[in-house]
Amino acid sequence: MRTVRLRLLLNGAQERRLRKLADATAKLWNELNYTRLMQFRASGKIDFKGTGRELYHRYNAVLGVNAGQVVNLNNQAWNSFFKLSRLYKQGKLPKFMGKPSPPGFWKDRLLGKRELRILVRNDRYYLEPTNGGEGYLLLKDWN
Repeated sequence: MRTVRLRLLLNGAQERRLRKLADATAKLWNELNYTRLMQFRASGKIDFKGTGRELYHRYNAVLGVNAGQVVNLNNQAWNSFFKLSRLYKQGKLPKFMGKPSPPGFWKDRLLGKRELRILVRNDRYYLEPTNGGEGYLLLKDWN
């Protein structure tokens, strides 16, 4: 996965649209994470396919195929947690790491609001160059 941070120059309608998408992305992450956390606390296991499929279809109308990117990222976070937990129980983690904790929620603790993030699959955008190294970022799913 690659992270790209951009400075966007938007008009009012574009900003509202992107905020709606970012909010839906954070909602999907938080809802998926909460569902999996409750499963983990109840049984020590997680139904990755069931929870991922259910929530993917619920958010697919708003996020398109990028809903799958959120599910994949959450899968990776939980798998990493399980791997670190195994290493911790075996005593193979360095002492400074401490006990691993489950993946967190996308929330700003100070403001009490969701952190706005947008995940875009690598084949769902392209850059249209203009002059001087600047250009336009065009998102294929969100015209």
